Amino acid sequence: MEVLGVRGAPKQTLAALMEALKGARFPDLIVTFVTDWQDQRKKARYAVFVRGGKHPLLTMDAFGPAFGPEGDRALVELVQWLQDKGVRKWYESVIPPSEYAALFEIDPDDVYRQLAANANPSDPALYTHKGYASRM
Repeated sequence: MEVLGVRGAPKQTLAALMEALKGARFPDLIVTFVTDWQDQRKKARYAVFVRGGKHPLLTMDAFGPAFGPEGDRALVELVQWLQDKGVRKWYESVIPPSEYAALFEIDPDDVYRQLAANANPSDPALYTHKGYASRM
């Protein structure tokens, strides 16, 4: 598994993920948003775990409102870009805060298993539409 981007740098991390996904078969991808608190989308931070391509990818946590307007815009842009490319499989994985930081430092095989096993189906609109209670 490849870890991409820079923690807290939404633009740089978004660009790194887009570059890493060049040539991917987007309808085959499974996208999982990884966060450390459940039902806290209005102030959440996200890493993004992508599998189903040549090799799994995990971004550093750089997306979402926790990183200000730039982080929120990057999250919306990422979701819209992936939808436009044909991604149809969306998940969310909530990792306890005590384990979240270690996620980027432990064995990639363990991370892969944890995120795949812990992922629950999600709706991409949760990350883009401000009208939802969790995004206000």
